[in-house]
Amino acid sequence: SRVVPCEAREDRSGNAEVSEVTTSRGRPLLLRYYEGRRDVLTSNARDAEPTRLFEQLALAALPEFCAWLAVLDPSTGTSYSRCVSSHEHSVHECTHEWAGGLDVEAILEAVLRGGGSDAGPPGETDPAVAVAPLVVEDRTVGAVFFARDPHATPWRDEDRGAMHDAATALGVDLERLRLREQSRRAVRASQRVASQLHQLISASLAVGTLTDEAAIAQSLARSARSVFAAERAVVTIGPVHRQLVAFAQRGRAPRLLDDAAARELGAPVLAAQASEPWLDGEWLCAPVLDSQRRSRGTLAAQRTTPGVFADEDRELATLLGQLGASALEALELSRTIHDNETRLRILVDAAPISIVESDAAGGVRWWNRSASRLLRWPDFATETTPSVAWPADVHEAVSTLWRDLLSGGLRDTHEFSAVLGARERRVLASCAVLPGGDGAPHLLTLLDDITDQRELREEVRHAHRMELRGQVASSVAHDFNNLITLILGYSELLARHVAGDETSSALVRDIEATSSRAAALTAQLQSVGRTSAPAPVRLDVGAALSANAEVLERIMGSTITVTWALADATASVTVDADLFEQMILNLSINARDAMPDGGTLHFATTTRRLPDDADGDPALPAGDYVVLTVADSGTGMDEATRARCFEPLFTTKGPLKGTGLGLASARRLVEGSGGTITCASQPGLGTTFSIWLPAPSPTDASVVEANPPPAGPVARARLDATVLLVEDDPELRRLALQVLRRNGLVVHEASSAEEALAWCHDLSEPLDLLVSDVVLPAMTGTDLAVALQRDRPDLGVLLMSGTASAGVLDALAPDSASFLAKPFTPSALVDEVITLLARRARA
Repeated sequence: SRVVPCEAREDRSGNAEVSEVTTSRGRPLLLRYYEGRRDVLTSNARDAEPTRLFEQLALAALPEFCAWLAVLDPSTGTSYSRCVSSHEHSVHECTHEWAGGLDVEAILEAVLRGGGSDAGPPGETDPAVAVAPLVVEDRTVGAVFFARDPHATPWRDEDRGAMHDAATALGVDLERLRLREQSRRAVRASQRVASQLHQLISASLAVGTLTDEAAIAQSLARSARSVFAAERAVVTIGPVHRQLVAFAQRGRAPRLLDDAAARELGAPVLAAQASEPWLDGEWLCAPVLDSQRRSRGTLAAQRTTPGVFADEDRELATLLGQLGASALEALELSRTIHDNETRLRILVDAAPISIVESDAAGGVRWWNRSASRLLRWPDFATETTPSVAWPADVHEAVSTLWRDLLSGGLRDTHEFSAVLGARERRVLASCAVLPGGDGAPHLLTLLDDITDQRELREEVRHAHRMELRGQVASSVAHDFNNLITLILGYSELLARHVAGDETSSALVRDIEATSSRAAALTAQLQSVGRTSAPAPVRLDVGAALSANAEVLERIMGSTITVTWALADATASVTVDADLFEQMILNLSINARDAMPDGGTLHFATTTRRLPDDADGDPALPAGDYVVLTVADSGTGMDEATRARCFEPLFTTKGPLKGTGLGLASARRLVEGSGGTITCASQPGLGTTFSIWLPAPSPTDASVVEANPPPAGPVARARLDATVLLVEDDPELRRLALQVLRRNGLVVHEASSAEEALAWCHDLSEPLDLLVSDVVLPAMTGTDLAVALQRDRPDLGVLLMSGTASAGVLDALAPDSASFLAKPFTPSALVDEVITLLARRARA
């Protein structure tokens, strides 16, 4: 048998192309193909349905070839039969009665097992029913039954071959139809997956630009509903106690749900925890897992048609969950980077060191706030900030460092001087190479203004030197004070013996005056190197100058005349007395050095009120001021030197002659006291310093008087008291012992604190008063007094010293002690002792 094309013939439909299966005897079995309905039975049949294929076979085989046709396909449940009515000769559906009582099901079973193609009663040589196997994809899936009219001509071998050919052609067309249907489904599935992947890519692009979790959740919900063509989609992000729930519904924009609305929704995603996608009724759910497989949330899509989610949907749900997790991780990473950049920018901008980024040619690209202050640039804000240029001397210094670094050198620091802000500064520069975004290297330059450090270092060194000098001076002053105390003591005792001899009395008075001058010089010596914290007091400027007049005149020498124009009465100022005297001493020494050939040094004081006469005066708040003027007739200064004279470490005296700290200390003292100091000078015309100090209000009780008025004379009274005298200088101890015993006191002596403690340990009688020097070997007089008062709370204490101050009494019991400064006279010692004993008696 073979299939050959036939001449096109028109059938009842008016549009048919006919092919025929021809037997060897030329008997055709026609198979029609209707173009209009796309129904075919030949190899050209590509879009026909199985039922249409059976119909075409029936139209071709009935009634010319057979009277009954049946197709049975148990694999698909197909059962199709057609027959020709003996009366109407029309084709219609019929039952198995044409099978002549044969067991069709048994025959079908035999065919499926590989049985023959004929069927009939046993022994029948020409059965009325023939069976051909229906083979699809090389597998027998059913059978095609052909039944002839019992009165018709029996079938020949050619007819049986045509039956097999027709069944084979039907199987081929069914196979092609099945393959075509599978192809259609595969194409539709591919198109669907491609569409989903396209939507997934669009979702990844959209979610990658979002900057908060709420927007990511809503975008994921929208994408889940769109990718799966779902009616609804829900996405949750975050832990349960602060979960974000986004909801997307067909035809509506995604939105966030509150806790109540989320619970009413009833989506399984709200409570599910899993590592793989799963189905829950109408919902396809998937976890949102980050790269560490930690749950960041869940997503779910709902379709009301059950069983419509395929394996590809599960994979896409996994990808969508990973996309959401990646977006959340990227958002957290972006926030971390932004926070770190902000933190780094704040740190760099707040750094005390100047930081400047420039290109390899030195063009400035960025700088921090410290660089703005040091280099006098505007604050760097945005790219619209005006361009700036390096100061010439700074650029010259750092260019050498850049060239060495870019050429592979190891030098990365350089120290140089530069004039910045009308003042020369000392700068330490460091440099590093950075990779630039344009491919060219960039330079990161760090500038550290070390001027203040150098000045502070020099001031510390100077302070150490002065402290050493002060320690030496204090030690010498201690011994001098003891000697002067002896001179004053014996002078007073001698004056009593020569009371009637005027000549001898005058000599004694001269000795006392000389001793007083020596005491003043010793006090000046003690002020050298003093490093104690400032102690502001109310100071009479005129009185302080008068007290130091003799010392200043001695310092100036015989070639310099010191003149005074001190106001009769000026208001007191609030200033540290020792630092004020040191400032006057420094100004005087500078004036002396500026007049090597002699000249005049003039001191003047006056009271001024601002703004009554503000022209030419310094810019100070309104109020009363005491103005001290120190003028010399020396060599003077040019404008450049005058402008820098107050700078620390600036000196024109040369090495080993000046430290450059005197005027800087003077300015610091005056400005710290609320005033100001100015300098006027011209070469050859001398120099004048004007010091303005505010006069405090009379009611201001925050400071004390520098020189409180002496107490009135104390009436002498002889008291029965036991006194312990502790003094390491034997001459001074003997003098004090004589003076105290002459006034009726019982005095015991000791040369050290240890000896005094041992004596007190064995003492059985009461001890009324301790008179002790502060500076003693091994143990101080203050520590001795504290130890004795621990066992004798009522013990009175009189401490003496030529180097300490009244602050040594702070560790003792209140109102139990007094302080007596060396040198002192015997009468002053007796007065202090009697006063202290009387006060203790009243207590």
